[in-house]
Order: sequence, then structure tokens, then C-alpha cells
Amino acid sequence: MRLRERDKRDVTLRACTGFDDDVYLWGDATPIRAAIYPNRRAIDAKVYGDKIVETRLLLYDGDVRLAVGMGVSEDEGAPTWRIKALEDWGHQSAVLEWIPEARRGA
Repeated sequence: MRLRERDKRDVTLRACTGFDDDVYLWGDATPIRAAIYPNRRAIDAKVYGDKIVETRLLLYDGDVRLAVGMGVSEDEGAPTWRIKALEDWGHQSAVLEWIPEARRGA
């Protein structure tokens, strides 16, 4: 998938520093510009009756290295998505998994 500047938006990355009572604890925020799309592979699985967690696909071509477990949010608040898996092509590609509100932390 080609990464276009018009598709990018401001998002915030936060490293997961641990857990407290099954709630994520997050580190300092790092602002980046990335594109977030629906995960087509997950949509295909849903059509065939497989139970899946809501996911998105994040594409990023900057200098910050993405890592599994990092949180992603579209504002300065607690992350609403967590990086579940990574692929490195011409740009970085990450599968994002929805974080339930009760587990987001601060």
C-alpha cells in the first residue's frame, strides 16, 4: 500500500511501561504523522465467521521505530489502540488492536 501525504494525520505514540491492576501504564508521548486504515485482512476473516478483535492498519515512514506493545492515540489522552504486529516494507506497517476503555490507563 502506498503511503500518501494527504492520508497522514497527527497521532501520538506511547511506550507501554507496565501494568497496574490489568490497566496499561504509558510512557512519554511522541507525536508522529501516520496513516491509519481499516484492516482489510480482518474484514475478510469476519466474512467467514472467524471471531476477531477490532483492528486497524497503521502506515508510517518517519524515523521513529515502532515496537510491538506501543500505544497509539489521535489526541493527547490515553492510547485507544495498541500495536499488535509489525511489518517493515518500504515504510513501517503495524496492525493496531483496540484497547477496551477500562484497560487504557492514563
